[in-house]
Amino acid sequence: MQDTQIATLHLALRRARQAANLRQGELAKQVGCTQSALSMYEGGKATALAQETVRKLAETLGVALPAGFGEEGKPASAAPLPAVPALPGAGVVPIRFCPNFQCLSNLPYSVGGQTLFLPLAAAGGAAHCAVCGELLEKVCPACGAPVLRRGGCCGECGAPLVVWPEGFAEDPSAWIAAQRAAISDLGFLPLR
Repeated sequence: MQDTQIATLHLALRRARQAANLRQGELAKQVGCTQSALSMYEGGKATALAQETVRKLAETLGVALPAGFGEEGKPASAAPLPAVPALPGAGVVPIRFCPNFQCLSNLPYSVGGQTLFLPLAAAGGAAHCAVCGELLEKVCPACGAPVLRRGGCCGECGAPLVVWPEGFAEDPSAWIAAQRAAISDLGFLPLR
């Protein structure tokens, strides 16, 4: 048996679902909720599912509920749980990326009118970005899952890793072109 760890309820349920090779939609159908509500719950939003649905999830997946689960005044996901099996690849070191959307280590691109970023310089053990000095991240800002593979979006929840800020005044198309030209000028990527 693999190493175990103490997890909060939403993480224990997500790991048990993944270990059972169940998709969120399949499990949601089994317990009578929506896939999006299950996704939000697994991402840490304790109020996304009713306590009875969480009980059904735990029963279906064979996860023990923490003592005092659902008692008034106690958040359902705050109590520690018994040890749960670690996921395969849990010993893999997360990839670090710069969260600064303006950093030249993030290649901007547009898909369907949405601006996304491909982190170019994934640092091993460094704590700060070599380009802008920002503290590097190693977990998804949306769901908190470790980033274990390169790409612009989280492999767990699909959310962008580097976020285009709301209200940023510049035209995305012109800004993307200027950023890509600056990245090319630095020799990070042959774009021209």
